[in-house]
Amino acid sequence: MKNHLIRLDRIAGELNAWLLAIAIGLGMLDLTVLIAKCLPPLPRAPVATSADGPGQAGAATLAPQTPNVRS
Repeated sequence: MKNHLIRLDRIAGELNAWLLAIAIGLGMLDLTVLIAKCLPPLPRAPVATSADGPGQAGAATLAPQTPNVRS
């Protein structure tokens, strides 16, 4: 019985180090999320427009995506 208690004490001692590392990691993650929520959002990148006008910019870049199949 005493041998089992010694083994349990040794396992608990090693487990405490892992639990401490996990607790520190989760605390850092929580702090990071808290800071990210307090910061203002990043500005959006401007949308590229062509010389033809804003409505034609997307139509000029779209090309049909059909594979070249020989029949």
